[in-house]
Amino acid sequence: MTLLTRAVSIFAFVMAHAATQAAELSPELKALVAAAQKEGELQLTFGEGSAGGEVGAMRFEKGMNEMFGTRIKLVFTPGPSMPAMASQIATLNAAKQPSPSDVYVGWSRHYPALYKRKVLQSFEWTKLLPGRITPEMVELDGMAVKFATSIPGVYYNTKLSPYKPENLSDFLKPEWKGRIASTPYAANFDVLGGNGFWGLEKTVAYAKALSAQVAGLIRCNETERLASGEFLALVMNCSGRDIDELARKGAPVANVTPKDFMARNYTYFGVPKNAQHPNAGALYITYVMTPEGQKIMWETWGADLDLFPDSNMHRDVAEVERQNGARMGTADATWQLANDVGNNAWSEANKILLKK
Repeated sequence: MTLLTRAVSIFAFVMAHAATQAAELSPELKALVAAAQKEGELQLTFGEGSAGGEVGAMRFEKGMNEMFGTRIKLVFTPGPSMPAMASQIATLNAAKQPSPSDVYVGWSRHYPALYKRKVLQSFEWTKLLPGRITPEMVELDGMAVKFATSIPGVYYNTKLSPYKPENLSDFLKPEWKGRIASTPYAANFDVLGGNGFWGLEKTVAYAKALSAQVAGLIRCNETERLASGEFLALVMNCSGRDIDELARKGAPVANVTPKDFMARNYTYFGVPKNAQHPNAGALYITYVMTPEGQKIMWETWGADLDLFPDSNMHRDVAEVERQNGARMGTADATWQLANDVGNNAWSEANKILLKK
């Protein structure tokens, strides 16, 4: 076969493959692909430790363009924390200034404020990937899309801890006193104190008792301080995932989901109303929800969405429920809209842990 013939054959195969893919797209997705291609660029600004960071962004750009036949340039810029970015987007929107990111990444607790201020755009996500994106995955009038599940818990040093903890109440026992840490932002106390979980009074009482036990406050990603034995446990962690890389390297650390606090939390994508490339942002989100996108999210961030039956987190949720003999509660953005009691518990717990 000559080089020309081979080139023609390869081109024909690629075009046929692209045509087959295009034929499988819903009308709404075809229109979105065309609009996103016209924009030609996608700006993502969020924390390096979120949604795969820069490494994930590079893989998402390649996969999205290959799947949809686009040539969209993705520019990733490490940004501030989720609450700080939400505030920045809202402030710029009110001033009629462009958002620094075409996609907002946030947890369930960050979305109600943006929803109430109508800062995010609505999309008919279920029509973009019919049968794949279900109504259960879309919240707040189409402004928020679940893309990853987290199960908050406790990190502990498997070698130095007096025993494997099973409940949050374990850490109030004498053998843990002065040997554990908590976070300076009372991670997940808003969920713990919410309706369907512990409630305000029990959560505040626990925070007071825990404060007398802790030897210091560390961020969720400071897992090396657990591996070294500086602290024997972190009560509570943010997502249950920050420990994974250290554990894979052989460090004596592990995550445990307490039997007395089993909760599913979610991370969401949304497109700001002041996004400079809103269609490219929506196409990126759509790609993340495909099997290929979820695979990249798992490999670069250690998380995917439990609502997909073939996901890793679906398996993990089922295993936690099996081991603990109970169903897991859900703390999603819709639940957070009415979580005044939990947010009050968080505010009190945060003051207590900071000893203000």
